[in-house]
Amino acid sequence: MATATRTRPSAGEAGFATRSGSSGEDTSRFLDRWLKVWIALLVVVTLVVVVYLIAITNSLASINGNLGVANEAVTGAGSDTKSLPDQVEGINASLAAIDPALKPIPGQADQIIGALTAIDGKLATTDGSLKDTSSSLQGTSSQLVDTSGILTRVTGQAGSIRDTLIAADKNAGDCEQASCSPNKLGVQNIHQRVAIANNILTPAEADARSILAGLAQVNQNLFSICSTGALALPVVVAGPC
Repeated sequence: MATATRTRPSAGEAGFATRSGSSGEDTSRFLDRWLKVWIALLVVVTLVVVVYLIAITNSLASINGNLGVANEAVTGAGSDTKSLPDQVEGINASLAAIDPALKPIPGQADQIIGALTAIDGKLATTDGSLKDTSSSLQGTSSQLVDTSGILTRVTGQAGSIRDTLIAADKNAGDCEQASCSPNKLGVQNIHQRVAIANNILTPAEADARSILAGLAQVNQNLFSICSTGALALPVVVAGPC
């Protein structure tokens, strides 16, 4: 019977096997990392594409809605555009009617230019006249300054006269009701003195009127006596009897 003998590996073979095993593990780790990186990149790209596709879809939906509205507006405007030729013909007819009225405008513009030219000459003459007037007004201004000084002096004198008249109006106050003192010689005292005199003379006037009425009655009685001849006295009477 043959017996199997187990041989132990040498130290060199064991080191090579160890290096081969560690090199295989490093390669596996490297490939695993690259695989994860590519998967992550694919996920990011996919997400970006999905986001862009969603945005594009929303934009297309909005454009589609706007196109629908525009389609309805264009469809509604189609019936309005059918009358445009008639409206254009109406406008042309109106312009044809306005054209004769516009033709005389160039000639009228020439007349207006001529009138404005004449006005320009008159304005130039007026400008010269205004310059002369300006110099005259300057002289008048100096004269007005002198007049102002004279009026100021006259105003002062008028104030003095006013004060004098006020003082002369009532220089010593009002008169009493029945008498007036000799020193009360103001202007207002004049009518007060007249009123006092009227108060005294009014009763005297009434007495005089009564006396005059009595004398008239006596005269009438004497005239009656003279007329009847009842008195045969040789008396010379002045006046008719």
